Amino acid sequence: MYPRVKFRISARKDIASFGSFVGQADFDNGRSLRWAILRWHPLLRQAIKNGKIVDRIFAEKYVKDIYRKNRGIASKNMERYERDWRKKEGIFFEMTDDIFHGCPWPPGKYIAYATIWGMFPRFLDDKTFQVPMEYRNKKYIPVTIAHEMLHFMFYAYVEKNYPRYRDPEHNFFLWHISEIFNILVINSPAWLDVFREKNMLYPEHRKIVAELRKKYQEPSSLDADSLIRDIHPLVKKMMQEKKPI
Repeated sequence: MYPRVKFRISARKDIASFGSFVGQADFDNGRSLRWAILRWHPLLRQAIKNGKIVDRIFAEKYVKDIYRKNRGIASKNMERYERDWRKKEGIFFEMTDDIFHGCPWPPGKYIAYATIWGMFPRFLDDKTFQVPMEYRNKKYIPVTIAHEMLHFMFYAYVEKNYPRYRDPEHNFFLWHISEIFNILVINSPAWLDVFREKNMLYPEHRKIVAELRKKYQEPSSLDADSLIRDIHPLVKKMMQEKKPI
C-alpha cells in the first residue's frame, strides 16, 4: 500500500517551521536559518535573538499576513503541484520499491504543506514536508516531493536494517548520507527520464557525489545497501576533516 500525498495550505505549519529553523540553527551553524528565513525575510531578524524567538507575536503576524495576501496564488499553485505529482507518483513508487527491496512505507500523514520559506523541510515524526508556495520553476516541484518522500523511506529502511544509527549522536552523520543518497538516485539517468530536472545538492556533498556518480548510472545499480555502504566511509572522512559549513 502506497501513501497518497495530500496537499494543504497552513500558516500554522509555517509558523512551526520557523520555530524549527530557529531552534535547530546550531545543527549547521545557522546556515539553514540564513538560507531559508533571513535571506528572504530580513524583517524577521527582529524576532530572533541568541538562537531564540523573542517576539513570537510579530513573527506569527508576519507569516499570517503573507498567507492572507497570497491565498489565491497558494491555492492555484498547490493544485498544480498535486496534478503534476499524480502523473509521476506511480513510477516513483515502483522505482523506490526496487531500491529498497519492497520495504513497506512507514505510517504517517504524508501531507505536503505550502511554505513561504526558502528551504523546504521535512518532518520524520509525522511524515509531513513543505513545498514552496510560489516557485519560478514549477517543473522542479515533483523533484522536491520525490526527494522528501525518499527521505521517509530511507530513514524507515535504516531504522529497520541499520540499528547502529539509531543513537541521536549519529543524526548529522545520517543526514549527510541521506542527502547524498537522494542526489545519486534522483540525478541518475532513469530518474531524470521521469522527473526531467536535476536535484540540487549541498556544496559540501559535491565531491562525494562526483566520486560515486559513475557507479550509479544504471537502474540495477540503485540499491539501498550498496549506496549506504559506499557513501558511509566518504561521509566519515568528510566529517573528520571538519570543514565548516
